[in-house]
Amino acid sequence: MNKWNKIVSSAALGVALVLTAGLNPAAAAGPDAGLYGSTDPTFTGVSDQSLAILGLVSVGVEPSPQAINWLVTQQCLDGSFQAYRLSIRTACGPSDPVNFSGPDSNSTALAALALNSVGKIGQAKKAATWLSKAGAKATNGTTGVAYYPGAGALPDANSSGLAYAAMTGVGMNSVIVRQVRTYLFRSITPCTESGGAKFQSGDGGVNNSASAQVLFGLKALTPAEPANRLAKDPSCGKNKSTNLASYLSSQLTTGTLSNFPYDGNDYGNTAATVVTFNSMKIGKSSVNKSILSLKKNAKAWALKNGQVNAGAVGWLLMAAEATDSSPKKFGGMNLVTTLTKSMKK
Repeated sequence: MNKWNKIVSSAALGVALVLTAGLNPAAAAGPDAGLYGSTDPTFTGVSDQSLAILGLVSVGVEPSPQAINWLVTQQCLDGSFQAYRLSIRTACGPSDPVNFSGPDSNSTALAALALNSVGKIGQAKKAATWLSKAGAKATNGTTGVAYYPGAGALPDANSSGLAYAAMTGVGMNSVIVRQVRTYLFRSITPCTESGGAKFQSGDGGVNNSASAQVLFGLKALTPAEPANRLAKDPSCGKNKSTNLASYLSSQLTTGTLSNFPYDGNDYGNTAATVVTFNSMKIGKSSVNKSILSLKKNAKAWALKNGQVNAGAVGWLLMAAEATDSSPKKFGGMNLVTTLTKSMKK
């Protein structure tokens, strides 16, 4: 399951009230004013908004203050984020790994990265601090981060990769950061087992989304950096990061990662791999094939059923920046205006 596609303090609420103060009822902003995209935000609102902000910042476009404010007001008092809070006046409950509800590490990590990118340092660090307290023991004895932290929750590579990126992104260097780094490297299999990463330590095989997100967490820079001169596709055997990159290259023969071990194309993690390979300055052939595939499938993915998928557009913007592709002429789309015009008022 690809978690890329799967969440207020009183001060933040005060900011929201200030923004709407003085407006007459007819002109008052809606409850989701500032939210990019037109898809249902219930399960991916915070992660999509975060990716949209990261994408815009990557290509040098300043996100709307209203969009940033929407994300700020979604933050729980303890610094965490849920997938989406229908009412910011309702306090967040605890993370519940049994019922998959409450704050989750993926939404929190992406929000931390996005807030950090637009100068909301205090909020980003508060989110990262919550992540630093979300450690969970794996079956192999290492400590990673679970999707929904709580009693009995096991860590997974996807969540740990994002959490690691968020914690290091705000400059955190603590025991838990080093423990999560160890967990991530332990998730990478030897070359004799493909070099890919396992979703959880007890799994029998590797997982494409886990592989992409482990490497993203360890090596990618966010927002995406401008296109670098890339070396050839890596070979397995040099070190664990290169081994993992080699595995991902082997999965990009068509330019698109599959949702292996599940069905379907995984454009989000394809874009993530493009961004990561650019940061690592490797994978020239894989990146070239991948960006062509992303351009070819941009509309079908980001505008599926006529709905603007803000998270998808955010990833495409980051991939565009990482490959020196025009964000205004990407697969027949102007990614910038598609996103900015989709913002709710």
